[in-house]
Amino acid sequence: MNQTQKDETGLSAKMALCLAAMTLVGIDGEFAKEELEKLRALIHSDEIEFLRAFSFYNEHSIDVCVKVIVARLNEEQKEIVYRVLYDLAHSDQDLAKSEEDLLKQYATAFGLAANFISWVKTKNDKNYDLALFK
Repeated sequence: MNQTQKDETGLSAKMALCLAAMTLVGIDGEFAKEELEKLRALIHSDEIEFLRAFSFYNEHSIDVCVKVIVARLNEEQKEIVYRVLYDLAHSDQDLAKSEEDLLKQYATAFGLAANFISWVKTKNDKNYDLALFK
């Protein structure tokens, strides 16, 4: 499947990226307006992609969302998604336990190596190649 195609869930790789970010931002049970704006700016998605991902998020559990995201992304995309999620979790300088647990869940589900996770924690340069999600 090429990266612009959608799977049976109707989610493109870009929507999977949006969905992953939504799971992190919404892990506390609410979306603040500022969080949604920051999310839109970071992901650079169009409104339709964003709304489709948000609809999927509202209709499914976090575990189902994670499974769909894992199945939809290739290895390089998974690494970028993890970096984006890590940065989102740390953007307010207050890493909540629920955010930390979700980051661990993604790291495990994505099969990320410990040395990659250490690199993200210490040297992540925040330059993401989001072109890989088009």
